[in-house]
Amino acid sequence: MADVRALVPAVVEAATRAPSVHNTQPWRFVAHDDVVELWDDPARGLPVLDPDGRARLISCGAALALAEVAAAGLGVSTGTTLLPDSGTPEHLADLQLGDARTPDDAQRALAAAIGRRHTERGAFDESVDLPPETVRALASAVEANGCLLRVVESSDDAAAVTVLLARANDVQSRDPAYRDELRQWTGRDPDSPDGIPASAVPSEAPAERGSSYRLRDFDADRGDQGPQRAGEPPRAEHPLVVVIGTAADDAAAWLAAGQALGRLLLTATTRGLAASPMTQALEVQDTRARLARDLGLVGHPQVVLRLGLAAPGSTAAVGHANRRSVAEVLETR
Repeated sequence: MADVRALVPAVVEAATRAPSVHNTQPWRFVAHDDVVELWDDPARGLPVLDPDGRARLISCGAALALAEVAAAGLGVSTGTTLLPDSGTPEHLADLQLGDARTPDDAQRALAAAIGRRHTERGAFDESVDLPPETVRALASAVEANGCLLRVVESSDDAAAVTVLLARANDVQSRDPAYRDELRQWTGRDPDSPDGIPASAVPSEAPAERGSSYRLRDFDADRGDQGPQRAGEPPRAEHPLVVVIGTAADDAAAWLAAGQALGRLLLTATTRGLAASPMTQALEVQDTRARLARDLGLVGHPQVVLRLGLAAPGSTAAVGHANRRSVAEVLETR
């Protein structure tokens, strides 16, 4: 057991590399014996964007997935229990570290991807089609956590997503409270341990990047009035867009969606793919309901992602968003 406990800081450090809404990192961990507990940190929530905590728990679920993957890569079996204490909803999961075992090549590859994964907010290469085998691997990563992956394939589906993203973006951008909240978590100094630093966001407004979808503008004080550049407009990208869905729409489903998201992102990273969320349509109640209806989803949409290869010369981040230290998020008993 002593050897297992010695691995806890490495497992938690890997978990902190998970993506989270506005890089709020809304998690904390408690380690005792051979168990790592995952706890919600509501104080790091976003009451305007995420009033019910759905996105916050998805973020925590992604951290749990990275902890599971890291432990497997270190040669430790794991068992996970979601929501182990019904009387304490902030106690999200218990990760039990078990017997030593030799990781296989796939487990090593996923664990090695943790340090390379990052959100790509720049342009994607519009000329690359992902092979079907890659799409199947992404679907398998999601299905392993009991979720479904819906690929946006037809032109009608793509048009529906495009319209709903634009509608949600307009609703949010007109809300002063949303813009104030966004301002609190973006434009951070490069050394900030949380939030989104200016260096992790392209300098151009989203319309300048030529995406076929409406991307979130992380500059709360910039009016995105469309492309202003002279000459030829940017070539429109056409990324693979996917939706992670769940049968239920409760805390357990949100955590499972986060686990599925974490494994999908690591699987994508092992295949050289970039990814970024397009979740505005899920953050507005009306557009979330319409997205489920327009795509014919059986269940509830939880995550919308674009995936592809980062474009050569992309306006991608020159640096990644930082993370809080293990000492700040881990309590050992």
